[in-house]
Amino acid sequence: MVVVDQLAARALEGKRETPNLDRLREMSQSAECCITQCPLCQPSRASFWSGLYPHETNVLSNGRKWPANPVSSSVETLGRVLSKAGYETRHFGKRHDAGALGGFWCAEEGQTVIPDAPSLPYNFDTYNDVFTHKQALDFLRARQSSRPLAMVVDLVNPHNICGWVGLHKDGRPDEETEGLPELPPNFEFDDIANRGTPVQYLCCTHIRQGQASHWSPLLFRQYLKAYQGYLALADRMIGDVLNAWRDKGLGGYILFWSDHGDAMASRHMVTKDVCLYREAVEVPLFISGPDVKPGTLRGLAELLDIAPTVCGLLGLRKPASFQGKDLSGLLREGGVVDRPYAVSQWHTEWGYTVSPCRLVRTQGASYIRYLEPGVQEEYYDLASDPFEEHNAASSHPGEVAMMRRLFTEYLRESHDPFESLAWNADRRWRSHELGFCHHEGPTAPEAGK
Repeated sequence: MVVVDQLAARALEGKRETPNLDRLREMSQSAECCITQCPLCQPSRASFWSGLYPHETNVLSNGRKWPANPVSSSVETLGRVLSKAGYETRHFGKRHDAGALGGFWCAEEGQTVIPDAPSLPYNFDTYNDVFTHKQALDFLRARQSSRPLAMVVDLVNPHNICGWVGLHKDGRPDEETEGLPELPPNFEFDDIANRGTPVQYLCCTHIRQGQASHWSPLLFRQYLKAYQGYLALADRMIGDVLNAWRDKGLGGYILFWSDHGDAMASRHMVTKDVCLYREAVEVPLFISGPDVKPGTLRGLAELLDIAPTVCGLLGLRKPASFQGKDLSGLLREGGVVDRPYAVSQWHTEWGYTVSPCRLVRTQGASYIRYLEPGVQEEYYDLASDPFEEHNAASSHPGEVAMMRRLFTEYLRESHDPFESLAWNADRRWRSHELGFCHHEGPTAPEAGK
């Protein structure tokens, strides 16, 4: 199992330097659409390792002012299922799981500092990956055991792009124009008045968005190039690990996914936060194996499906607590994922503002509900508006009513307490004229620290 951090499915479209991921996708079934349960590291990771929604794990943030309690040791995590079944369970790299990796032997996290590449600065994210890369290769090359192995290599990149934003919060001294990617079709954000309040004031509540609030289009293109550079770093490390796996004669199944996506300059946005748009919630999911037919896994998958699918592939009992679907039959025989809608959640990043919202996603539409007063619903027909450029909630009453019914069904079946939750945002973080370009001063987390 290979996991990366902050890789949007859309980032694997178009021109890029990812030969190893390209080869892995060719030999895998790749999800047509896979939705993360939260576009934030810790809630997402606690969710897919435990098979539970974030509201069930109660891991709703990355910490600080809203600390996450550890997932109970009584929870049937994927690691515990594999360990009980006799697998040697090994995890290398990033955890940030709030205890949901229970059952895995987790290697020490560390850093190996390397010199920056030309025009691509590194920080602890990349240094962590260099350390993890060596650990994983050393383990595979030295391993002599004949026990079945369940191994996770958990890389941080392309997450180093967050640090890149901080380094360029005051602009960039050089005017690099060589080989820059084009901006996405939804780069211009002329619909901000029709979005939920947390999106309208993202620049006040998310550190990286505040730092990018006055960027030029050129700097956003440089951002996209740097993002591709960090992805290429991860791709090379993934290639090395997969080669070492095969050199050792280890067959079996290979799974690859990301915990969440990245805004990728859509709507003048960077990294990820409260925005439940496609760039942030759609992630890659590749699964290969001796009895998996390469191709496209059609329908709506979720990261919740990973734990039950691993059980299905290995012939292990799926714990009743796992909320996702076992996709192993579809991987072997074909078909479409039987899921009418997928769901993603948001609560808070650090607790300095709390903005609960939910996404209900069907094959053809996205529906987002917010708790804060103001515009509380967004609706997008993905056939006519695939880049979610214009909120059509007010002009499609019939379709919105149908999505509301699905949302109500989801709340009832999942026991999600969304409607009883509370939002919290000081007026200073909801006060300036609309438009990220009007942001000045610190963001809520910076002021709170």
